[in-house]
Amino acid sequence: MTSADTLVFYPSYCFHLSPTINKWCPLRASDIVGLESRPGFEVQDVYFHLNHPIRWVRITGVVVAIDEYYGRRVYTIDDSTGACIECCVTVPVPAKTKPLWAISNEASSDAAKTKAAESSTEEPAPVLPDVDVGTIVEFRGSVSTFREHKQVKVLKTITVRSTSQEVLFWNKIRDFRRDVLSRPWVLERKEVRRCQKLANAEGDIQEKKHSRRKKHRSDKNALEESQNGRQIENSLRNATVKSTKPERSLPSHTKTTKTYVEGQYDALGL
Repeated sequence: MTSADTLVFYPSYCFHLSPTINKWCPLRASDIVGLESRPGFEVQDVYFHLNHPIRWVRITGVVVAIDEYYGRRVYTIDDSTGACIECCVTVPVPAKTKPLWAISNEASSDAAKTKAAESSTEEPAPVLPDVDVGTIVEFRGSVSTFREHKQVKVLKTITVRSTSQEVLFWNKIRDFRRDVLSRPWVLERKEVRRCQKLANAEGDIQEKKHSRRKKHRSDKNALEESQNGRQIENSLRNATVKSTKPERSLPSHTKTTKTYVEGQYDALGL
């Protein structure tokens, strides 16, 4: 058996060459529970079987339990492989009931009436109404970890209607394990170097785009600052001109003149 120490785990820029990363991998519940995480890939929700990166899985089994939580529903699947797996489905959250005084206030406006009429006609459909305990289903989704336990975030659900469909899925699991998962994923060095060059080139392009956007923002800010500076300078100049403008002098025709008449007058002015 191949140990984890002898396996080669390729960087994420090589994942597009993997036969598992962008595929619905048919797995057993025990296989999903046994998937391992690697440092540096936790944020990407990528797990590994040997060195095969796995993100999307398919699981078929009997629903043995259903748990209701706020905003989600958890189906426990048993496929008789010695382990059970929890499959989570998002459930619409019911709208909060409003008090009578709030309803009466809303009814006073036409917009509120329209909104209330629309909301009353749109009722969220129940999630998976035909899936109950004892139903055989196929869930497809992404792998995640919740409280150190593997889970499947369900994106698609298929109800298995007959035993032949279930047997067909078992055959897909067998073929996938034999053809893909039974041996490590191997790449040649030239392929890894080519992927690295492409990743570096793409990184340089993204960095140049980021630099251009940053320079554009800085130039725009500098232009706005210069425009604001010119506006402030013009307003100060106008204020200075107004304060130094001389006062207007009176017109010449408004000046008073004194006229002296020569003659002989006595003390009484006669």
